[in-house]
Amino acid sequence: MVKLWAVIFPLSLSACGGGDGVSFAPATAARHCGVHVGAERLAGLVMSVHDGDTITVAEESIRLASIDAPELDQAYGQQSRAQLAAMVLGQTVTVTYAGKDRYNRVVGTVFTLDCRNTNLRQVASGAAWYYEAYRCEIDSHQRTALATAQASAKAAALGLWATPAVAPWFYRNGVDPQVPETCPNGDAASD
Repeated sequence: MVKLWAVIFPLSLSACGGGDGVSFAPATAARHCGVHVGAERLAGLVMSVHDGDTITVAEESIRLASIDAPELDQAYGQQSRAQLAAMVLGQTVTVTYAGKDRYNRVVGTVFTLDCRNTNLRQVASGAAWYYEAYRCEIDSHQRTALATAQASAKAAALGLWATPAVAPWFYRNGVDPQVPETCPNGDAASD
């Protein structure tokens, strides 16, 4: 009975309307929807979409991990934002993450209730790049999935691949980021 109460009580509190609609909970395992992910969880309603890789879940700013979408004033920036909004705006999502960035945004993988990986879908549709400079922050299966999705979108000339596009990291800084050849766990660059 105590175990049942430990499950029912937190659920009843979340339904009371207190707080900002975001629930933070440490995960017991670093898997969600069959994907190896950060151990922390946050669930809530997507209140806004800033651009093609940043959303707001209740009051929390979320930066989609391992992808980089065009800036809003870049070619395909508005379309990338619209693509992400069509996928998640007004929906309840689960964000899995390991930490925050220097702007205090949660950096994570966003899953819809039907377990669709929003980060991967942005890349697969040609609405964002796989941001390889941060490849060591995800497991080899996700790296392979993102790289494969990007190659397929590029080959099919989907989204930003339909016309020559400047990567957002180059647009912002004028240089390409350093992509690690190996990760601390010994994984090679080409998984």
